[in-house]
Amino acid sequence: MIVVEQIEDLEDDYPAPAVAVGTFDGVHLGHREILGRVVRWARQEGGTAVVFTFARHPLEVVNPSNAPSLITPLSIKRDIIAALGVDLMIAVTFTPRLAATSARDFVKSYLVDRLRARFVCIGYDFAFGNARAGSPEVLMGLGREHQFVLDVVPAMTEDGQVVSSTLIRGLLARGDLRQAARYLGRPYAIRGHVERGAARGKGLGYPTANLPATADLLIPDGVYAGQTWLKQGLRKALVNVGRAPTFGGEARRVEVHLLETEEELYGEILTLFFLERLRGERRFENPSLLRQQIDSDKRQADAVFAACPRFSPEEWTLLP
Repeated sequence: MIVVEQIEDLEDDYPAPAVAVGTFDGVHLGHREILGRVVRWARQEGGTAVVFTFARHPLEVVNPSNAPSLITPLSIKRDIIAALGVDLMIAVTFTPRLAATSARDFVKSYLVDRLRARFVCIGYDFAFGNARAGSPEVLMGLGREHQFVLDVVPAMTEDGQVVSSTLIRGLLARGDLRQAARYLGRPYAIRGHVERGAARGKGLGYPTANLPATADLLIPDGVYAGQTWLKQGLRKALVNVGRAPTFGGEARRVEVHLLETEEELYGEILTLFFLERLRGERRFENPSLLRQQIDSDKRQADAVFAACPRFSPEEWTLLP
């Protein structure tokens, strides 16, 4: 998949572009339906499957006080979209200038003049242009004017719920990883460079790889059963998110103990999938009591691994 950050940098004339437009935070089941339709149309017509999206959430510019944390870091969003078969991803930085662009000018400048779109796919609640004046109905009219087909994907429901990024953020904030995974179509994931820590885990018999806890980490502090994608393989992991209160508390971080290997991970880029929250983080009177609790956490995690649906990190999807 080709990735560009400025649509002005497009150099090639891509054949018969089919374009999905949206923020696609989480790339959840509803988003996957939009992207799937674009890929299918492009394959049928010998065209190019394109995603026009944003590097950060547009509300960070339009209404910063209400801007949500991202479910999916851009690097992970890119990998998921590539796995779905998209040929070209345009991930622009949303700017005040773009926010002030009218719906008509956005379509003319980006979808028509730059991309020459023949097929455009959006979600039912998609709004665009200055003051969000562009609706699916407006885009339908502009499609007739500029001769592209518009496909509007209706709300997707799962378990009687409309799948949305807002719903998923709420589940993650409560630590309900299993339900969030159902709506995402994959486990919640983060990615980061492994940093050096205080090596206290090694002294307890549970050496850890440490990742920074970014502002977009949406789950509560606690202990989790997880998996890491490392050297083309999934590895089971016990994960602590928090501030190590037993040792006096410190900056929030993510500590990952691989259960099946003791490989040196410092400097590696680690993709971490959270499967289930086992318990909250708490302070222990001494390291020995903490070690006993970690032993119990590991047994509980083993039961989670046995019960969880299969997951393919190469396809970024839960398997039947």
